[in-house]
Amino acid sequence: MHDVFLKFADHTQALATLEAAGIVIRPSESEVVRITYHDTGLPVGMLIVKAVGAVCDGTVYQQTGETETDAEGFEYPVMAAVEGFHVNIRIEDGADLPEALSAFEVAPEPTTPAERFA
Repeated sequence: MHDVFLKFADHTQALATLEAAGIVIRPSESEVVRITYHDTGLPVGMLIVKAVGAVCDGTVYQQTGETETDAEGFEYPVMAAVEGFHVNIRIEDGADLPEALSAFEVAPEPTTPAERFA
C-alpha cells in the first residue's frame, strides 16, 4: 500500500472532487457533510481517506523561517498555515488514483509530510 497526498483550494472543492471520484462522504451525527477519517464504503483499491489535521480541518503548517522565544527562554520555530485543504489517501499496491483526483496530487511528494497513516 502507498499514501497519496492531495491539496485542494478548500473543503468544498475537496468534497466535490472526492465525490466525482466515487468517494461518497456521508453526513456525521450532526448532519454536516465533512471529510474526516473514512475507511468504509470507498472505491475498490482505496483503503483510507482522511482530511489532514488533528481535528480533520485540512490544515497543514510549515515553518516560516523565523523563531520566537517562550517565557522560559526556549526558542521555537514560528509556524504558518499552508494555503489549501489537504487530504491523504491510502491506496492498495497496484491500485490507481482515480483520474478525477490526479490533478490535485501534491508533486513532488512531501519528504516530511505533516501527517502519515500509522
